[in-house]
Amino acid sequence: MLLLLAGLAATVQAAELSLGLGADLVVDPAGQVEPLSDSRAGFGGALRAPLRIELGQGAALRVALASSLSRGHDRVEWQQYEGAVTFYSDDHWTLVNNTSLTVGPTVDIGRWEGPKPYVGAGVGAALVTHHHSFSGDAAVLLDPEQGDLSRGTHIDPYTRQVAPLAELLAGVRIPTSGAFAIEVEAGYTVSFLAEAALKKARPELDATRVAHGLDAMRIGLAAAFPL
Repeated sequence: MLLLLAGLAATVQAAELSLGLGADLVVDPAGQVEPLSDSRAGFGGALRAPLRIELGQGAALRVALASSLSRGHDRVEWQQYEGAVTFYSDDHWTLVNNTSLTVGPTVDIGRWEGPKPYVGAGVGAALVTHHHSFSGDAAVLLDPEQGDLSRGTHIDPYTRQVAPLAELLAGVRIPTSGAFAIEVEAGYTVSFLAEAALKKARPELDATRVAHGLDAMRIGLAAAFPL
């Protein structure tokens, strides 16, 4: 195992590397998992930092760190009257933060000079946080023992979980007269978020955010610099 790790480290050290910094527009058009759930992350923006490790013959290994923030909605359920009645809310707004790390191959299409299309795929994991803003009937979830509800800085009940994800991507790398390239890239990421308990909600209500899919489409620009 040590020899394998040493060989991999030597390969990475000898390979050509480039590091990018980009910004994307993201949208989760739908995430319906259950008949009564129409959760979606909505529209937002993202930053990403892809590291490209050249393997030769137009192939590369790509490691990408990305973080997005979007506003949408989800479905939250809770129990009252000693569990005899289930209530739900799906008209509150939800701020979704998705921070992911993916690894996978990319392949250039064509061997010509100039703008070069490429395709790729990746797998990894995401840390996803749903911040909620509850009012009306859903305000019963707010726990006054966990903060001053009258303050604007109070954080409403939220969920945080780690989930696996997979991604497909395609783009065009455009060389410039400087020491960097411009990448125009689109991607589609698929993830499934299991049901999660709400943190900071009144514990006797057993509040949960129902399961839903997180299917994010993105398009954006990045500048890639050789290392």
